[in-house]
Amino acid sequence: MNIVHLNTAGAGLMSSATLNAIQRFTAIEAQMGSYETELAYDELLNVDLYRAAAGLLNAQPADIGFFSSATEAWTSILGKLKFPRGKRVWVSTSEYAANLIFFNYLKLSRDICVEVIPTTATSPLDLEWVRRHLDDDVFLVSVSHLPSCCGVINPVEALGALLKESNTLYVVDACQSLGQLPLDVRDIHCDLLTGAGRKFLCGPRGSGIAYVSPRLLSQLSLNFADLHAASTDGQVNRIEVSGARVLEIAEKSFSALVGLHTALSEYTQVAAKVSTEPYALLAQELRRLPQLTLLCDQFQQTGIVSFVPHNLSAKAFVSQARELGLNLWAGTAAHTPLLLKDLGATHFVRASVGRHVTQAQIEQALVTLRALIAQ
Repeated sequence: MNIVHLNTAGAGLMSSATLNAIQRFTAIEAQMGSYETELAYDELLNVDLYRAAAGLLNAQPADIGFFSSATEAWTSILGKLKFPRGKRVWVSTSEYAANLIFFNYLKLSRDICVEVIPTTATSPLDLEWVRRHLDDDVFLVSVSHLPSCCGVINPVEALGALLKESNTLYVVDACQSLGQLPLDVRDIHCDLLTGAGRKFLCGPRGSGIAYVSPRLLSQLSLNFADLHAASTDGQVNRIEVSGARVLEIAEKSFSALVGLHTALSEYTQVAAKVSTEPYALLAQELRRLPQLTLLCDQFQQTGIVSFVPHNLSAKAFVSQARELGLNLWAGTAAHTPLLLKDLGATHFVRASVGRHVTQAQIEQALVTLRALIAQ
């Protein structure tokens, strides 16, 4: 069966080159040993990989760290930040539930006040509200660039321009935008940006990227540094590396990082040429179907379009689509609770278009979607 994969927001399809890179590394591990293979790939793992990620984000290699996922990067780094008692944290309505869970724990332990940046009729962030209310009491602002439920684009650059002269730390969760939209941490003016390798970058699961600004790094309390970054004489610890790498764990999936390096290289080569027409066609045609309700259609979106079918549950719709060769995802509002709480949509169908999806595949997918909606 010819599968049309519209679940890149869950995980993109790896290219044959990425798959071959992983398999080649694993085969060498099996033949000569894991430590020996790591040494053979030393330049790629410790130099080239950091340069590739830094180049993609317009950052310095020293400000890049690698983790097993975007969530691990986000939570482990912010978990080392001491939040002053009673300070305010601002979040977007697009915030991922795991991020909100993290802040809810902080409300208990540090008595912080979490406030949601309002939306407007046309924007998921009310920048004028930010301008009016920003003061020294706002310790950190956290924004998910694109929510996991739909393709809403938060104006992270414009928000960063408002925050850049303040002492407020600025955190961007780019899990759904890394590999889909241009990301320049200097234009965004963020202190932390995290993203997943497996989604729109089309890298392997088990890989995540973080950019950490020197300002944020200087404020983190290191309660642990692994042996690749530190040493001890039994009584005193010594940090032996500089930059974001001190935040990593030494033991990681090196085969996944080798695959991620290939995926980063491939995306860098084609990023400027990726067509948005397949996504535009899908969104345009779905708007014409009265048998479904699109999510957050009042906002500018990209890459992801989600809807509630009127005739089937989301789970049943996705299951039947998969049997017909179309990969979709049955999403739940619990993953993005602030954005969807007023829509009455607890479950929905998510379609996400990666760069490898062609116009012809979208047309094929639309035939399947129309048939499922009409039944």
